Amino acid sequence: MKKTKTKFNTTTAKTGLALVVVLVILVVLASIVYSLSAKIATAEHRKQYFIDYQNAQYAANSAIKYALVNLKNIKPTLIDRTESPDFSDLFTLDKFEYQEMLDEWAIAQTEKLMLELEEFDNSSEEEQNDLLDQFSSLLGLSDNAINLSKEEILLYLEDDIPLIDPNDLQIPGPYGQPWPQIAESVEFEINNAKITIQYEDENAKMPLIWAITTDKKINRQAQAALETFAEWMQMDAEQIEGLALQLDDIAEIKQFTINPKDIVRTTRVPVKTPVTRGRRTSRRTRTTTRTKTIKTTVRSAIGHTTDFAKLLHSPMIDTDALSIPLPNTGKRHETPVKYLALWGSQKVNINTAPRHILEAAFTFGGDAEEIADQIITLRQEKPIKDIKDLETRLYGYNDSIQKTGSFITTTSKYFSIKVTAAAGRAKTVIVATVVKEGNNFKRIAIITQ
Repeated sequence: MKKTKTKFNTTTAKTGLALVVVLVILVVLASIVYSLSAKIATAEHRKQYFIDYQNAQYAANSAIKYALVNLKNIKPTLIDRTESPDFSDLFTLDKFEYQEMLDEWAIAQTEKLMLELEEFDNSSEEEQNDLLDQFSSLLGLSDNAINLSKEEILLYLEDDIPLIDPNDLQIPGPYGQPWPQIAESVEFEINNAKITIQYEDENAKMPLIWAITTDKKINRQAQAALETFAEWMQMDAEQIEGLALQLDDIAEIKQFTINPKDIVRTTRVPVKTPVTRGRRTSRRTRTTTRTKTIKTTVRSAIGHTTDFAKLLHSPMIDTDALSIPLPNTGKRHETPVKYLALWGSQKVNINTAPRHILEAAFTFGGDAEEIADQIITLRQEKPIKDIKDLETRLYGYNDSIQKTGSFITTTSKYFSIKVTAAAGRAKTVIVATVVKEGNNFKRIAIITQ
């Protein structure tokens, strides 16, 4: 009996050991299979991402070429905004205040249309057709608004159909599109990559190069302008100091000067000229050597702008920190970088800049808050034609305006073109900047972000 029991125990032990070995082998095999599957999946993911990135890159390069060619068809024209909220202070509003502004605007627009409908019979045929067209569009009726009558419109209104949905409203910027865009965004596809092209007014933003100067005459005001802007954007003292230190590092490489000139090289070249004396020497001449000064443009003034564009987009500036959104601004995503001109523009367009940028600009002359407030009111009545027009309309602030004259303009000439290409999980962004000279656009820089 003892031998049989011992043999049974030995057999059981061997069987158990065999099961353990099998389980270990199965676990090892499962781990190997899982590891191989994970590696294969990772490799496939990387391969697909590489394909997506190549498609996005190709699409972005093609789109930026199209955007630059299409630029000649875009003519930035300021629109009439007398009956709409001004874009100047949107950056200070949280999402609830912004929605309240839209609600109030929708009510005001509805009341205006109803008053016009009451005066319908006294209006001209053109005004009547235009009014019926507006009602037709708002009520979602036929596009052929002329076939609708006033009575038909009133029948729809009896059903208490809301005329204007605040969520459909968009507070227009100076050019009609959301600030700082100068034209409607363009969207299309190239090889399954979704393309978005945006054209922006760089003169509507705060020139960061103002703070990159060693000119003692404007250095203090330039620092004050930067602080004014930063405080409006709710940046704390540590953030402001950090940005100032980054700009100091850039200033060691290149400084900002007002109205930079072409870089010209002057060389003296010897010139030999024949000299003839009298009749006896008419057949024989002597030569004298003199020098002639030749000036050659080594680099045009636009080259300075290109330098600043590259420096401000280098790792020397922490744009990630400047991209942190202001609290409670919702989908508008208000950030300091949205309002900064990082492409070398030197002047602020007083017709298109928001309040805090106007105040920063007029720090150079004084009375910044008062002048900014007056400009916002004036330009809603009609755009400011030129600096002389501003002096005429704000004659009480001429001294401040003249001191600020080198830093402001009434016509934008610096524009950026942002192309975003998305394919799968890959995304590529290319930004090109141009300067408008007459009817022509001259490219400054192209940077892939």
